[in-house]
Amino acid sequence: MGKEHSAVSGALSESALEYASIDSIGGTVSSLRATFASGQTRSLDFRKQQLRALLAGMRAEKKALLDAVLLDLSKSAIETDMYEFSAVEFEIGLMLENMDKWARPQRSWLSMLQPVFLMSRSELRREPLGTVVIIGAWNYPIRLTLLPLVGALAAGNTVVVKPSEISSHTAVAIEHMIGKYMDQSVVRVVQGAAHETGELLKQHFDHYFYTGSGGVGRVVAKAAAEQLAGVTLELGGKCPAIVHADVGDLTPTAARIMWAKLTNAGQTCVAVDYVLVHRSVKDRLVDLLKEAAVGLYGESTSKSPDYGRIINDRNYKRLKDLLDRTEGTTIFATEDGFDEHDRFFPPVIVDGVQDSDSLLTEELFGPILPIVVYDTLDEAIAMVNSRDQPLALYVFAASASAQHVLAQTRSGGACVNDTMFHLASHGSPFGGVGPSGVGNYTGQYSFNAFSHHRHVLLRPLWFPSPGIDTIRGAPFSGPENEWKLKLCRPMAYPAVRPLRDSFFGRLVTFFPLWRLLAILPGFIVALFTAKPLIRRRK
Repeated sequence: MGKEHSAVSGALSESALEYASIDSIGGTVSSLRATFASGQTRSLDFRKQQLRALLAGMRAEKKALLDAVLLDLSKSAIETDMYEFSAVEFEIGLMLENMDKWARPQRSWLSMLQPVFLMSRSELRREPLGTVVIIGAWNYPIRLTLLPLVGALAAGNTVVVKPSEISSHTAVAIEHMIGKYMDQSVVRVVQGAAHETGELLKQHFDHYFYTGSGGVGRVVAKAAAEQLAGVTLELGGKCPAIVHADVGDLTPTAARIMWAKLTNAGQTCVAVDYVLVHRSVKDRLVDLLKEAAVGLYGESTSKSPDYGRIINDRNYKRLKDLLDRTEGTTIFATEDGFDEHDRFFPPVIVDGVQDSDSLLTEELFGPILPIVVYDTLDEAIAMVNSRDQPLALYVFAASASAQHVLAQTRSGGACVNDTMFHLASHGSPFGGVGPSGVGNYTGQYSFNAFSHHRHVLLRPLWFPSPGIDTIRGAPFSGPENEWKLKLCRPMAYPAVRPLRDSFFGRLVTFFPLWRLLAILPGFIVALFTAKPLIRRRK
């Protein structure tokens, strides 16, 4: 693996990550706001052109992107292609195929629901928000930076992209690709660390999209609040896997748990953070988890070309410290030991973990798998609920037990008898809840996240007549205005079926036009008695 790194590093050594100057950041944002103000991005054809340019850039620079991730995370090119590159490519195709339909105004005729809207038409228009900022993450630096960019462009926004400086090689590759293939008046990359990001967050954006830790998420949310702008936060948390006694088969259960634990060396926001397992199946599960680790990466994990490394020394030392402080029993799944110089952290199972253990204090984000035993399903549910809502929850159990867990817990997403696979569904929303995130995206949900849903009501001036139109406002007092309340309530807010007390009243609501029929007598009376508020001049 070292020779492969050296070859790639030599090819990319001429591209070093350069942070943006603080003075240039405000000008960059201002230029993008000017582009949006020009109306250029409102054209669907122009948006498609930008998406195709992004696709062309990705395909042309694919090797450079995959090599950059290899340098940052020691992630194999095949894994990066499967879990990152292909996901973004698919998202672009999904947008190109559906954005005409998603951008088309959704029309509805309201008079069948509320007769006051007779002769009116309602439209829901999805319009661009403006200029948005996307702050990516280092653990899946292609996917988590470019996937939201696809939605932002499809929705018609101009975009500042801030890749994570921690995955520095990928940040350089992304900047090079966007600078070469994308319209710089529409998309710009701003590089930097905390200082530059802080300056970026001071700028006026119409939406803030951030993927990363909860601590930085609070800073981003505060910046969005100061601008009264929208925010999408894709965070994380301690994602549990519950393995109940009635699980159908422990062998695929162990394989799927270990796959989620060891992919990207555990540096995945929806990785299994800890396992809650029923006491009766715990010993068998632990044995199968060890077998699964060997099946994935061999007896010597360090020699596998598919096993990643911890991103940097700080995270490596953090994981080692958590493991050193645990009171559980450490079980090495393979024969390897630790190699701090290579940042190799072997797959480790920790049995007998108690609720107060160091491994349960924070999100692990590494290849350590704590095992916690329970005796009743409600005990496991109580432990999940005693913590913040996780980004994902995994349940391996019979159908009735799984449904009981889902009904009694909260999480951003969930899988029954599988792990992480829900991320592959671009037709469904991905996002957290509470401390694990705000908002969601992928597919149409990305288009919606970066759009303003504008309700437009189209009304004629000639209807209703000037006299009846006075129903909307004063004067309300006096016997001559009593008709207003009598007519207004059935016109604007006719009683729906659950609010009707009598059998006849409920029966009436079965007729499609009952709302119009109900107001007809009052409408006729008002037509002859109401006087216009403003009389036409002769």
